[in-house]
Amino acid sequence: MVARIIEDKRIYSRKRKVIFRKLLSFLWVILIIGIFGAIIWGLNYFYNSDYFKIKSIEIKGNNYYKSKDILDKVKEIKGTNIFEIDKKKYESILEKNFIRIKSVQILKVFPDKLIFNIIERVPYLIISYKTDFFIVDNEGFIIEKVNEPTNNYGNLLIIKDTINYSPVIGTKIAKKNLLSSVIIYNNLNEEIKKNIKYAGIMDNIAGDIYFETNDYKKIIFGDSEEIIKKNAILEQILKNIHNDNINYSIIDLRISDNPIVE
Repeated sequence: MVARIIEDKRIYSRKRKVIFRKLLSFLWVILIIGIFGAIIWGLNYFYNSDYFKIKSIEIKGNNYYKSKDILDKVKEIKGTNIFEIDKKKYESILEKNFIRIKSVQILKVFPDKLIFNIIERVPYLIISYKTDFFIVDNEGFIIEKVNEPTNNYGNLLIIKDTINYSPVIGTKIAKKNLLSSVIIYNNLNEEIKKNIKYAGIMDNIAGDIYFETNDYKKIIFGDSEEIIKKNAILEQILKNIHNDNINYSIIDLRISDNPIVE
């Protein structure tokens, strides 16, 4: 009888321990869930707080466009959570709405700032069509139409006889030797450059580049090969013409070893 009582006590004690362990495990689970929930709530509160909302935008690299005009196109970005900013979306908006913006890179500066790094298209040359003039960058991209290019772009080379249609702003001109004309022009010495009225591209297979001077003389350069050599030859020819008072209408440098003066 005594042995049975002892055994019953042992069984009861084991049951109490099992119940206690289960209760303890349950309390740990509740505690962990509570802590995890508190963390989630805290992070969510922190995420949606003003701490991560965009308060300032810095614009870099814009020379042609005013910062205010750029910001007006993306004004809804102010106050947006920095984690929710779709950089590609806003980069695309600016590139599509501003012809002279070549590319935009938006950088996130945590917790609440954006930096817009802008690369603008820079006027490189002018092409003409009838009485209209078009400003072109160094990729052949048309960025502006103007009536009087000498007002703001007097230092740019004007190229005629290049196109037989009115180009569309925002498109590229794929014309052989168009950009090479500027390369040649920029390598001329200053005295010769001052006397250049405009450049042109001849309507032949080679698309030879020529320059017309202020006194209506023509210098046929050909292509951009041997620029240094052709420039040296041109300088010497012009020097001889001046010293000997020679009248001429054309200097042909297409064959550098056999230049022709007519």
